[in-house]
Amino acid sequence: MRRGQQAAAARQRELMRAEGPRPERAVAEALAAVAALAADGQWPAPRDAVSERAVEEVRRRWARIERRAQEARGG
Repeated sequence: MRRGQQAAAARQRELMRAEGPRPERAVAEALAAVAALAADGQWPAPRDAVSERAVEEVRRRWARIERRAQEARGG
């Protein structure tokens, strides 16, 4: 049974190599996966704590930049 599975896997790799890359199919599959996750309520996934802190830091910096720009313009 194992030899049969190995032979099937080798044949599949051979077919994929002969066929070459298929970017249209890859994009379609990726979009379908995202749509399935979204339908299941899992997309977009929540950010991890480290990423969330980084986003908050960037927002604070942009708010500070905007505030300083307004002050420099006299507003």
